[in-house]
Amino acid sequence: MGGGSFTYISDHGDKLSKLDRVLVCMGFMERWPTASVLALNRDASDHRPILLSTIPSDYGHIPFRFFNSWLELPGFSDLVKHLCQNFFFNGPADMALLVKLRWLKNNIKAWLKAEKVRSDGEYSVKKNRIQSLEREAELRPLGDGELNERAECISFIMEVDRRKQMDAKQKSRSRWALEGDENSAFYHNVINANISNNRINGLIVNGVWCSNPVLVKESFFDFFANQFVEPMNARPAVICQNLVSLSDAEANILVEPFSLMEIKEAIWSCVGDRAPGPDGFNFKFIKKHWDMFQGDFLKFFKSFTLVGT
Repeated sequence: MGGGSFTYISDHGDKLSKLDRVLVCMGFMERWPTASVLALNRDASDHRPILLSTIPSDYGHIPFRFFNSWLELPGFSDLVKHLCQNFFFNGPADMALLVKLRWLKNNIKAWLKAEKVRSDGEYSVKKNRIQSLEREAELRPLGDGELNERAECISFIMEVDRRKQMDAKQKSRSRWALEGDENSAFYHNVINANISNNRINGLIVNGVWCSNPVLVKESFFDFFANQFVEPMNARPAVICQNLVSLSDAEANILVEPFSLMEIKEAIWSCVGDRAPGPDGFNFKFIKKHWDMFQGDFLKFFKSFTLVGT
């Protein structure tokens, strides 16, 4: 709830309470997942009026997020391999890895958009074909070819629904969820709850509630920029006698270049569903296509070691 922390204040001002519930119908959050509640100014009444808004706030580009179900799509791995083999960038290693992931992201999004149109069309065709065959089965026995066709259509429908359920589990982050659980309403409720809890509808800027996305983002930028300002221009040196120091051999180990095995072990020790950065690719994607990325990571860590020395 924005606009205020409480909705009621007693005449003496010593009792505060909050009434921020709105009666809605079933399926409300599925249709308006970005709905927000705003407490308006209190004028004649001792209660703040509550405004329910379903107008989405446009905070700009939606961040890219990789879903594990994409790895099971026919042709996806071949697409990534083809794109990586045709990528070329002449520049610093860190910039090359950044540009490569960005280029992959743009091409994958375009491919997924076309694949979704194709898959949705085939899904509808096969679903209608199942209904048509079942109507025929009520009139006459189906032939072997028709029975096999129905089984193939059902298998395709179940596979598409399974991938959708994988996406729902990944969105809800329900690590306790059992494979094959068909309680999709549970996952959608968790997803909508996560969206509602993580969404920022506005901020109090200079004592005034502000819901303008541009001003909200500027306030966040200014706040965190001030957190990282160096408070001291010159810090005193640390001078201590008889400190324990590393030997030359130990010091040389610290500055040795990272090996490919060390980099791979560090990546394989990470959870696959987590994204290492704002690019949206998780470690499962990197592990799956490690042959396409190991050279980029090795160059990146090599340049990092050279800069550090």
